[in-house]
Amino acid sequence: MANAVKAAYNALTPEQRKIIADKKVEGRRHPDDWLALLGPIAAYDALADAPGHGFFGRRFAKRNNVHDGFRTFALPLIPILREDQDPEQPLDLFVDLTGATMYWKQVGETPQYKKPPYHKIVDTFFEDPWLQGHAHFVDGAHLNFVITDHVRSSKKTKRNPRGKVKTKVKSKKKTEVAVTLSVPRRNYEKAPAGATARGVPKEKIKPGENRFTIKLSGTVAARSAKEMPGIELLLELVSAAYERVEPARAKKL
Repeated sequence: MANAVKAAYNALTPEQRKIIADKKVEGRRHPDDWLALLGPIAAYDALADAPGHGFFGRRFAKRNNVHDGFRTFALPLIPILREDQDPEQPLDLFVDLTGATMYWKQVGETPQYKKPPYHKIVDTFFEDPWLQGHAHFVDGAHLNFVITDHVRSSKKTKRNPRGKVKTKVKSKKKTEVAVTLSVPRRNYEKAPAGATARGVPKEKIKPGENRFTIKLSGTVAARSAKEMPGIELLLELVSAAYERVEPARAKKL
């Protein structure tokens, strides 16, 4: 099994191995081209995550690990977007799999405080917009989306009855999903007052001269810092954005 993992890795192209090493990928490609590039990485990752590789296989897989968000969120989203993507336009993607708690993603830190039984606690906050994209749909709509992990990492220190100092780090995470849908006024108009549209935590609708722009967002709390959200919230927000407009009525001559 160890040889199988290494063989699957070696079968990847230099570009695919570089994506695993850098833990980042960005560019403009047709959805089919994205799937051709990223699909083999996901297949390697699924094999590497499978049990039974032995010590050396696990060590190789850990050294060449792919973040879970790649296989569970980023990649499954591409064929869904492809259904509505204008075949003449590229799909823009930016995927950052370096992890939320890298030092350059830190956005704040609390002063040291106490909360028994801990005599020293410091909370550090991180913001990680790890998946971003821009799609052009066949109906003329433009879709922008951003998936951002907000993490609070708490470093807690206490002294046990024997005087030994113990420190642990515990993290909590919320994932924010934001979509911006811009539709052409030649094809769409604002839905009338009273029209049925699902509620969302945050929304903003801005009519422009040539387009309607709908911005919606919501958050989902994870049970653990490693848990990845499903793509359902993103798809619901896109559907909710379309519920706020309706096809333009044909103008009478």
